[in-house]
Amino acid sequence: TGEQKDLSEKEQPHILEDLGDGLNYLKNNLQVRNAIIQQIILFSIFAALAVLAVRLAEIIPGMEAEEFGFLLAAAGIGMAMGAGIVGQLGHWLSHFQLSLIGSIGMATSLVGLSIFNQQLWVSMGLIGLLGMFGAIVGVPMQTTVQAETPEEMRGKVFGLQNNAVNIALSLPLALAGVAETFLGLSTVLLGLAGVAILAGVFFSFFSMPSMKNG
Repeated sequence: TGEQKDLSEKEQPHILEDLGDGLNYLKNNLQVRNAIIQQIILFSIFAALAVLAVRLAEIIPGMEAEEFGFLLAAAGIGMAMGAGIVGQLGHWLSHFQLSLIGSIGMATSLVGLSIFNQQLWVSMGLIGLLGMFGAIVGVPMQTTVQAETPEEMRGKVFGLQNNAVNIALSLPLALAGVAETFLGLSTVLLGLAGVAILAGVFFSFFSMPSMKNG
């Protein structure tokens, strides 16, 4: 127990020092910082959708609330397709262009879902598209983080990234259901669409001078 306490006391300053180094690196690297922020926003949107999927399954004719897993599966299939598309288009388009296309596609899919959320196959298709465009945002952003971070800084930056994502996920998980109760499903979906397009346009154009194809 004495040894464990000593180890714990030694590890804590080491972890805080790594986080500080990671923050200092991001402060001076616009490209990596913006890529991580876009990933945090992306994961937050999908965390909210994981909560809203139960409500979607309730209102879609022919589905039960407990069958919301089919909606999440459609998003997963879309993500796999999106990753494949990035592999094909990544040679022709820069990371910021892919991210912008993905953000516009996500926003369009969310707007469509806010309108056609009571039609089974249309909803499934839109959720699949949402997953696909989400991957078109997420994959290039993660590639940017990996490619632009020096090897000696990767552990610190990735640790900071994981902590930031985990903290960011807790908010939409807590608020999505409450927002849906008070504002309605369609309004919340439109709000998520607005977040997707604003973040995509802002961070993509803000990174344009430095965001290059890896």
